[in-house]
Amino acid sequence: MSYQRVTGSLIALVIALSTAVPAQAQGLRDMQLFAPYNETTYGGMKKANEGFFFGFDTLVWSISTPDATTIGEYSEQGRVVWYGPNPEDTATQNNSHDTSIFTTDFVTGQRYEGGFIHGHQGLLFSAWRLNPQDQQIPTTHMTMVFDDQEWGGPLDYLHLDGYVDDLDTIIRPLPVSFATADIRNRVETWGLELMYMLRTNQTHNGGYFEFFGGARYLEFNDRFSLEAYGNLVPVTISGETVDGVVIIGYDEEGFPNDPDADQVFLYVGSLANSFWYQDADNRIVGPQIGARWFKSYGRWTLSTEGRFFAGYNAQSLRQTGTIASELNPNTGLLNEPSLPGHIPEANVPLALEATSFMHTRHKNEFTPGVELRLNLEWQWTRNISFGAGWTGLWMDNIARSSNLIDYQFGTSSLMGILADNNRQDVFIHGANFRIQLNR
Repeated sequence: MSYQRVTGSLIALVIALSTAVPAQAQGLRDMQLFAPYNETTYGGMKKANEGFFFGFDTLVWSISTPDATTIGEYSEQGRVVWYGPNPEDTATQNNSHDTSIFTTDFVTGQRYEGGFIHGHQGLLFSAWRLNPQDQQIPTTHMTMVFDDQEWGGPLDYLHLDGYVDDLDTIIRPLPVSFATADIRNRVETWGLELMYMLRTNQTHNGGYFEFFGGARYLEFNDRFSLEAYGNLVPVTISGETVDGVVIIGYDEEGFPNDPDADQVFLYVGSLANSFWYQDADNRIVGPQIGARWFKSYGRWTLSTEGRFFAGYNAQSLRQTGTIASELNPNTGLLNEPSLPGHIPEANVPLALEATSFMHTRHKNEFTPGVELRLNLEWQWTRNISFGAGWTGLWMDNIARSSNLIDYQFGTSSLMGILADNNRQDVFIHGANFRIQLNR
């Protein structure tokens, strides 16, 4: 759903509904925006403004991190693998990285609020959007554990079994390691609100209460990705093919090279190169209620407000990627006698070749949320004020992408989505700096 399209439609709805208000409620006090501030109250306390109002906020907010999880299949004891150079040389390998590397980075954004009020009743529209929180962390020497299962062939190999001797007679579990990797998490979020507003009479101490009721729509879209590369190793070749496969190698920087070059660089590793991208889109809609209290002290106005919404969360979970894009398709499992013309190769998985995958799941959740605000404003002219404040938004049962990945090499598929790991709470908060007209 497009933020711009929905926002434009709701603004048009507010304008259409506003035609029903009396003429005296329209306009910003005859549009005298720059009329000087007048503190005179004729013996009473300052009255609240009526008519159309509008506000714009610059936001500096942070988004809480997803729950920490390993990048790889969680394992207390790890996985025993061959590390060479001798066939009997083994070591225990485990996951070297987890998602605790992500932080609650602050990002900027915008919030627009407008509406009108006449007497005790009015209409309030609000739209906000944060710029993407994008964290990309390069790393080196990354190791991983997968839930490696039998691939279902006649020899019952695991996907990561391979020859570890030059004579191709000894089979051991191969390690999974990457020379370099880019770990990335990206969050995009925005929201809309449309509410009926009821304002009370001025209280004995000069303040006002406003009560809200209406609907809220919010999107929280989260992506986790990993791009992992093997070691770049120089290889001398004669001609354009190796084992019947055209070799388009890489230069020293990892860019594709000329296939007839005398020497190229190839990515080497049991799963070189591997990429996966996990998306978790949360689309939340539901009823909302709220209240606001405000009071003026001369040019200063202090306000606090709170809102609660009960949302229906339609979650779309999608995973795409490629495992071992650099594996030579004429090695590995293709050494079986029933498949002529294929050559086994040491330190290459017997039961695996370059494989792309895509998985999708859909979940429905109840997502409650609470928003709190505190603002202080200074009246510059009769109708223009400047202010600053704090906003905090908490939501529950939000899907975060990094916790959804199933690091499994199964009999019929690679990887997968852990759809039941789709419930985390999220806290978004930070400062806002505003300009308001007639509020």
